[in-house]
Amino acid sequence: MIENNGQLNAEERRIVTSAVREASTKPKVVLEVGTWLGGGSTLHFLRALEANGEGHLWGIEADRGIYDQMIANIRDSAPEAAHRFTPLFGRSQDVIPQWLTEQGPKTSIDVAFLDGGDNPLEQITEFRLIADRIPVGGQLLAHDANFRKGKWLRPYLQQLDNWRVEIHNVSEEGLLSATKLAPAPSETSQRSAAALLRKLRLNPVECIGSILPRSLCGFLLDLMPEKLRLRVSQGR
Repeated sequence: MIENNGQLNAEERRIVTSAVREASTKPKVVLEVGTWLGGGSTLHFLRALEANGEGHLWGIEADRGIYDQMIANIRDSAPEAAHRFTPLFGRSQDVIPQWLTEQGPKTSIDVAFLDGGDNPLEQITEFRLIADRIPVGGQLLAHDANFRKGKWLRPYLQQLDNWRVEIHNVSEEGLLSATKLAPAPSETSQRSAAALLRKLRLNPVECIGSILPRSLCGFLLDLMPEKLRLRVSQGR
């Protein structure tokens, strides 16, 4: 397998690695949404955990073909760290609640990395599912902070006063990193974040996309010139 068979550049890989290697307390639980073929963030998380000598990564992937190839790639590229990895197949909004139940109420998520589908609501939903499980000092990373995928999570998090948010513009896509500062946001900041999300969801393109069947959306996108298709579907 070719390393970094994904979308992370060298600096993004360094940031992902440092989230594990340079944490004040060695992470025990790392959750990743969107493994792709396993050559980018997945591989670097695993190598960082192995270097730490502790911790485990759970990786969620929704595409069956990619999921199967990812497992094979991890076994080939990081056999020494494969025992620290558990793959989870399915859509994040379905998998995360089940996984949290299986882990038990006392399980904390020390590092989370959100890099799934292009729908911006997915990252918001994933964040809301895991936010209470991330301890103070825990870290949240998300890719494509500058594109459609991350265009809701970025401003939403910035409204919550119990998170410190940084955007690393070391690539066109952008990488978000955030540290949890307090167990819960203030009521004022929660209301501000909720109001912002309501406004974002009224975007005409997103409204149309949420109403039309996925097959029809795909058909309409296929009719568009490539540049326009990437702009609408990914925000490029």
